[in-house]
Amino acid sequence: MMGLSSMVLGNVHLTPQLVQAVRDTIDVAEIAARYTKLEKMGGGKLRGLCPVHKEKTPSFNVDPVKGLYYCFGCGAGGDAIRLHMTLTGDEFAEAIENLARDLGIPLPSRSGGTGHRRERDLEEVLSKAEEFFTDRLERSPGTRDYLGGRRISETLIERYRLGYAPDDFQALLSALRPSISLEDLEAAGLIGRSSGPDQRPYDRFRHRLMFPIRNPSGRLVGFGGRTLGDDRAKYINTKETERFRKRSLLYGLDVSRRAIREKGSILVVEGYFDLLAAVAAGVDWVVATMGTALSAEQVGLCARYADTVVLCYDGDKAGQEAQRRALPLLLGQKLAVRKVVLSEGADPDTVRLQEGDDALSAHIEASVDAVEAELDEILPRAGDIDPPTQARCATAVQELLRAIPEPILRHGYGRRAADRLGIPYDGFWQAPQQRDSREQPAASQESVVRLVTSLEERALQLLLTEGTGVVGLGDLPSADVFFDASCGNIYRQFLGLYTEDGSPPTAEAVLGGLSHDGEALDRVARILLQGSSCSDADELRESLRQLNRRWRQHRLKILAQQINEAQRAGDASRLNELVEDKTSLTRLLHDLDRGPEQSEV
Repeated sequence: MMGLSSMVLGNVHLTPQLVQAVRDTIDVAEIAARYTKLEKMGGGKLRGLCPVHKEKTPSFNVDPVKGLYYCFGCGAGGDAIRLHMTLTGDEFAEAIENLARDLGIPLPSRSGGTGHRRERDLEEVLSKAEEFFTDRLERSPGTRDYLGGRRISETLIERYRLGYAPDDFQALLSALRPSISLEDLEAAGLIGRSSGPDQRPYDRFRHRLMFPIRNPSGRLVGFGGRTLGDDRAKYINTKETERFRKRSLLYGLDVSRRAIREKGSILVVEGYFDLLAAVAAGVDWVVATMGTALSAEQVGLCARYADTVVLCYDGDKAGQEAQRRALPLLLGQKLAVRKVVLSEGADPDTVRLQEGDDALSAHIEASVDAVEAELDEILPRAGDIDPPTQARCATAVQELLRAIPEPILRHGYGRRAADRLGIPYDGFWQAPQQRDSREQPAASQESVVRLVTSLEERALQLLLTEGTGVVGLGDLPSADVFFDASCGNIYRQFLGLYTEDGSPPTAEAVLGGLSHDGEALDRVARILLQGSSCSDADELRESLRQLNRRWRQHRLKILAQQINEAQRAGDASRLNELVEDKTSLTRLLHDLDRGPEQSEV
């Protein structure tokens, strides 16, 4: 595994010292408590409702001493950094940077080449710009009257930090220029250049209502601005940067993510005012796509926080088409999808302004199954259906349902469509003999989380507790004795650290080396947090002996097959070599059977 000596990922300068400082300081219980209520258990452990998936009975366990969490309901587990990443959507480098700031750990200065800008500097620039915009909104009675006319309360203004960009080409530039370089302002997407020979700088946002845009963890990454004049560009945004990509951001997610997790659903609207309208109507589990088509990255964000997506797009043709394009992406992420039905020309904001808060809330509560709604659009209403229409509609339905991964769900909708078309379900699919790979039984790793500790897991559990000192490095078997790939990866990390340091590594050290292996982190967390972890030297030696014995028995079977092949091929040299290997292995296996004190582990 490649070591982390000094690495730049995105805009973060990662060093082993920075990562270790975060690991040493972070408290997994404090991270978990931000998202769920924890209650004390025996042995200093904590338990609560899982913040990763929706549940009614607490199965989420936290061990502050070991620095681990594990949910026995959904199988999510790991250390505090992994929990932060899971709940915020941060990638590893971004998580380290955000956590370091939260914990007050200094970030190493970045010594990159030209063309690079430290993200910390740019965030400070954006923060000062936000202060400028909010201050100018306080001084702009006309803009506040505009917001009042749209029934945007002071509470909403403060919650979403709305601001105002004055109708001046250099208002922001003049205010920030004394303390911030023009290069930084331009890199942050706040300043543009004229097309003339002097390329005079100017404010990109002028006479606009300003919407600060944050990533899921709450970091300010850019702005959106709505014109308050006759500018042909109704909305403009900060230019695209490494941190500000509209396709990978959902406006308001930083504010609403807790409500979304509690609800288990996420309402997706198209714009800033639609989001404000929903929140004002009491629907706080809402995000906005900022006027762009729903992207695969945004769908992935939705799937992190909710099981159900409710689409509330404009009631016009464009809005309906946008919902239709989003449906396959959402279904492909195993999300339940519902849609809010609005009248032609209506959107969430206009419904609230014209009909009131309760009316908008009622529309959202009355959302319908999006797949059923699409089937209604595809299939004829009633009456006899001629064969060409049956064939055309069946093809359209197949195309729609192909995005659904779950066979039972896909077949349920398919059966309804077949009934309405008046055709046998068995003949509904054009090529039944070409069975969709998604109809195959789910892989074992996707089955219900197994709570019974295997021999391999128990051996790892004993190795990673204080009993590790009872077995010397020379007495440990090779990683080949672990048939489970995930357990084998964990054991290899353990062996590697043991070999490197000359002493048994702690569980924390092993976790640190598995930072980028999510499956292994889940496994370590479950192994250490379930059942008894009392160290037992005799049990550890016996577990390793059994693993070694099982591996040697497996090798004997393989050797027997190879011996038969060599005999059939008449390869005497190869046959003699294999027989010697089998004899040696049989002797070692016999030693193991005589007892652990005489075995060669």
